[in-house]
Order: sequence, then structure tokens, then C-alpha cells
Amino acid sequence: MKNLRKLFAFALVVAVVLGWGHYSASSAAAAPLKMTAVCAGLPEGSPSGKALKVFAEKVAAYSNGTITVDPFFDADLGTLTACVEGMAQGTIDVVTTGTSYFSGYVPEIQVFELPYVFKSNEEARKTLDGVPGDEIRALFTPKGIVLLCYWESGLRHVTNSRAPIVTPEDMKGLKIRTVVSTTQQLTWKAFGALPMAIDMTEVYTALQQGTVDAQENTLAQIVSTKIYEAQKYLSLTNHAYTPMPFGISKMTWDRLDESQKVAVERAAKEARDYQRELDDISDKDNVAFLKEKGIIVEENPDRNAFAALVQPVYDAFVKQAGNDKYLKMVQSFVAGLK
Repeated sequence: MKNLRKLFAFALVVAVVLGWGHYSASSAAAAPLKMTAVCAGLPEGSPSGKALKVFAEKVAAYSNGTITVDPFFDADLGTLTACVEGMAQGTIDVVTTGTSYFSGYVPEIQVFELPYVFKSNEEARKTLDGVPGDEIRALFTPKGIVLLCYWESGLRHVTNSRAPIVTPEDMKGLKIRTVVSTTQQLTWKAFGALPMAIDMTEVYTALQQGTVDAQENTLAQIVSTKIYEAQKYLSLTNHAYTPMPFGISKMTWDRLDESQKVAVERAAKEARDYQRELDDISDKDNVAFLKEKGIIVEENPDRNAFAALVQPVYDAFVKQAGNDKYLKMVQSFVAGLK
């Protein structure tokens, strides 16, 4: 009888432990969460728009359905500036858009869009995925934004309605749309143009109405936003590379459990790789497409002549940052890739 009591007591303990374990696992399960994500300034059919939809699918899969992402595009949630502000304030969960729209929070990020700091997409990608990218990412967390990785717009070129652009002389007096960025404003002043800051959602109308003569962008964006309908000339200047920081509101991030954070970060990086693949494909196809649309393409402008004018832009960046730490870090990293 004594042994029987011991056996019963043991069985009771096992039952309690197993029951408690089941309760703990279920009670710790992640609560369902719905997030908004926007590819600000770019349409659904662009490489970034397509990648955002992939991101949403992967988040759902990797989080075992505990996170649902509603993707938005272009100006669906407001201007590009408003979207980044919304993310910092917690009213929008995930945002990816051009570097300049993040520079109000971390001015140092403009080091990546300095003119001719990168000569190829490959140089830029390795830098952003390496130590320099990590150093800049860390500066955003205290600002309410967790940067998960860097997507891209890519290498940029200039279109205009006036005449072919081959040398800086061809830029004289050209009214050109730029983003709200000290770096880009100074770059085009150095080239001899007259920069005007206009939100990307308003560029097409500004070109049609003649508010500006020119704009600068990636080939993918020139095609996806149909800039070719309002411009006649394209010059492949490769004057700058623009990353698209991919961020999540820190308020949202802090609501995720560890497994959900892993799921979101994994999805962001895999969608980034997909976006870059699409960019590489589109860069090869878009020049031919634009020529078919009647655009006059200057494939070999004097890039060295443009690059020779950019030192004042570098000097202004160093002055704004208060030191040359980030510029030297990027330049040293790029030099080590060669």
C-alpha cells in the first residue's frame, strides 16, 4: 500500500508538471499583431514595391502567422517625410524610402549618398552590409527607429528636357529637382545647376508644368514613375548611390517577442536580396526600354569632370557631422574592397 501511495504521488507530480508546461508554452505564445509597411515614394510595380510584398509574405510565414503585414506604396500613407516621421512616432510600423528622408534623424547617414563615393552597386552593397552600415544603423535606435538593413534605389542618373548633358557646362542654369537633402543640394550647386527640393510624389507634375527642367533618379524609378513621358534626355552620370534604409518603429519592435524579431529581420534581409536582384535585372533592361520610348541617352558623360567638383560637398558633410570619422570609415572600407 505504501508503494502504491508513492506511485500515485509520483504520477500526480508528473501530471502537474506536464500540465504546467503545457500552460506555460501556450501562455507564452506570441499575440497576433498587424503591421503597416510602406514603400514610400515608389509604386507597387517597382523593384522595391515587389520586394515589399515578398517581405509581407515572408513575415507571415516565418512568424507562424502571428504577424500580418499590410503593404502600402507610393503616397498611400502620405509624403515620404511624413512616413518616416510616422515610423519614429509609432503611427506607421515599417518604412523604406530614400536615405535623405532619414537624415533629419541621423545626418551621418548622408555619407552613403555623397557624390562618387561609390563607383558601383557592388561597392555600395558590401559597405552597407558591412561595418560602416552597422555603425550608422546603431545611431537610429535612440531616435525611435530600428534599422533592420538597407534596401536600395541604386546608382542615380539625370534626365532633363533641355539638351544632352555631357559635361558640367551643360548643367549651367538647369533647374533640377532634388530631395530635401543638404548633400544633394550642394552636389547640384557644385555641378552648376539650380536645385529645388520637391517631394517625389510631386515630381511628375513639376516636370510636366515646367516648374523644373530636370530630375535625377535611378533607372528603375525613372521607368516605374514614367518620368520618360515628361523628359527627353537621359545622361548616365552614376553621380551617386542611394540606399533605402529599411526601418521599423522602435515602439513596434519592442512589442515583438524574440522569435518575431528574428522572423521580421530575416524577412527584411531576404526581401532586400530579392529587391537587389530585380534592380540588377532592370538596370540592364531599362536603358533599352527608354530608348524605345524615344529618350536620347548619353551613355558616356564625362564622369571624371563631374567627380572633380565634389570636394566642397565632402567638406560640408564633414563640417555638419563635426568630424571626418564616417567619411574616412567609408572611404577606407571601399578602398579595401579593391
